[in-house]
Amino acid sequence: MAQKKKTVSKRKPARRRTKPAASGSQLSQLRSMVSQLRTRIEKEARARKLDSRLISEARRARDEIVRQVTSLRDQGKKLAEQLQSTLTDAKKREKARQDALAIVTELREELTRRTEELRSKTAELRSLAQESALRARDIIQGASQTTPPGQSSPGESSTGGGKEEP
Repeated sequence: MAQKKKTVSKRKPARRRTKPAASGSQLSQLRSMVSQLRTRIEKEARARKLDSRLISEARRARDEIVRQVTSLRDQGKKLAEQLQSTLTDAKKREKARQDALAIVTELREELTRRTEELRSKTAELRSLAQESALRARDIIQGASQTTPPGQSSPGESSTGGGKEEP
């Protein structure tokens, strides 16, 4: 049998790319386009840096504002609690003042009533003292008329302790 020969493909040599014959104006146009693209890219890069800086500053500012708002909220809560406790204390003090005024009024009324009672009792005692003095005088005068002087003592009565009318 006959063997088959392997066919080896021949490589073709690589083609050299030939640059098209660019004229001077096309070359200058390409160079100007490259420089325009380069400047545009540089501007965009600067803009991105600026944007990223602005974004980071905005985040920092937002964080600071959040911190301040939280602080103010806490201070507001504390002030509200202080105000509430102050109002409660003021209400308690006002109630205590009203209670004290009521007690003072009651005590004044009691004092007026007792003063009036004292006046009436004083007047009654005065009248009783006058009556007693009159009786004592009558007893002394009556005893001196019926008994000789020096025999009866002023503390003794001849009626036996009963009430006598003058």
